[in-house]
Amino acid sequence: MCNLYSNMTAHEAMTQLFSARPREETDVVGLKRAIFPRNQAAIVALDNRIGERELRYFQWGFLLPQKSKRTGVPIKPKAVTNARSETITTSPFWQNSFRHRRCLVPATAYCEPVGRQPTIYHWFGVTNDAKQPLPFAFAGLWQTFEGEPYGEGVHYTFTIATTRPNELASQYHNRMPVIVDNSQYDQWLLGDVAEAKELLQPFEASKMLLLAKGENMTICPI
Repeated sequence: MCNLYSNMTAHEAMTQLFSARPREETDVVGLKRAIFPRNQAAIVALDNRIGERELRYFQWGFLLPQKSKRTGVPIKPKAVTNARSETITTSPFWQNSFRHRRCLVPATAYCEPVGRQPTIYHWFGVTNDAKQPLPFAFAGLWQTFEGEPYGEGVHYTFTIATTRPNELASQYHNRMPVIVDNSQYDQWLLGDVAEAKELLQPFEASKMLLLAKGENMTICPI
């Protein structure tokens, strides 16, 4: 998937939609028509201390250490924003988070670019029977990082799972984000590895629509 999505659902509305309480120390991030890698964005994760969902704001992209090819000195880590469904349960980079730190990533649309000069940006959403766009959630994982080479303090990050595309998405890209139906939120957050793995499938094309397309990547209709 393209590294760009939108979340125009207000903080209070997300707490209701996802039955999640806000974390007390969370700094609320406003509505975002364009969310890029390393941006702060909302996630819904399980608070294992009390077994409830909580709404928090993490940085998009697991941090991967990098070193300068010229000097060998650590440089700014790469933000890995997508986890492939084919390796999410086996890769050492992902598997511990898949077992213990799954989350939902609220969104209202996501974007895929096609072509060059000009590039046309296609925005996709989830719809109801009346073809009205609805808020939805990606399947995500979260992780913390601290110490060198990440800088001071603890960094809270998330990534989004991707899978093969459905009939609609395949017209524009060879991957798509894993979208979790609202009836399956508990399965993703609470299920065992086998139960969660069942959800790493393309979302039904009949429940999606192309919202808009154009040359401006940051213009999203919702």
